[in-house]
Amino acid sequence: MIAVLALTAALATGDAARLDRSVDAAGVTLHIVCAGERRPRQPMVILEAGAGNTAATWRDVFAPVAQFARVCAYDRQNLGTSARVEAQPTGRGHAEALHALLQAADEPPPYVIAGHSYGGMIARLFAMRYPDEVAGIVLVDSSHEEQIARFAVLADPPAPTPLPAEAAMSPSPREQVKLAATCAELAAAPWHADMPLIVLSRGLWLKTPPPVPDPLAYARLGIWQDLHRELATRSPHGEVIVATRSGHYIQNDEPQIVIDAVRRVFARTSPHS
Repeated sequence: MIAVLALTAALATGDAARLDRSVDAAGVTLHIVCAGERRPRQPMVILEAGAGNTAATWRDVFAPVAQFARVCAYDRQNLGTSARVEAQPTGRGHAEALHALLQAADEPPPYVIAGHSYGGMIARLFAMRYPDEVAGIVLVDSSHEEQIARFAVLADPPAPTPLPAEAAMSPSPREQVKLAATCAELAAAPWHADMPLIVLSRGLWLKTPPPVPDPLAYARLGIWQDLHRELATRSPHGEVIVATRSGHYIQNDEPQIVIDAVRRVFARTSPHS
């Protein structure tokens, strides 16, 4: 109960408490919080968190987005107040779980999905699996299926970087991300679509410099931003925006950039915005 109240406060809007609930999604209880009005023919916004992060990672953008759209954030299994289960799915499994959750919660498509880091992978896998249900995507410093190979060339032996600058900051070790398998799922049939797409990329490898400087930080950032430029080519309407003062958590370092990106994609997909 304390965790639910804390999440409600973090995502505070006038009606957030009424819509904070636990839902049986294909046999797994997941926690979801939604707010905002949805007008006819408008999409709704789904916020997909990064590895190990709960819905509270969107605390700085949830309420502002709810001012112009219906918006939902949730905790994946083994995170927050969602069910603890032994299975650790790949990104495709998380995409299917999200679909089951939205159906069970009676939150129908179309969707604009904003995915942070590993959540950006889930957003693209969701769009691949359910292409008719996704109207637009915002990728917030998203992970990329080529990142393991690209980062491996920087060190000999390669440094373990399961999710660049995220794993060490992750608040929950309960979610064990199957990054290599998820990369393989995305690489097998790379996602492309004709839809609004904004890719947000960090301007700082780390928001707070480490005690011992990383001599490869600039190279890592260059690869990361190059991967984001590639992601923007996946749609003829794609564009990249660099958050110059942000580390990996752009939604917390410069939330207005994320809010504006979601608003723009939402406006391009909504006949009544």
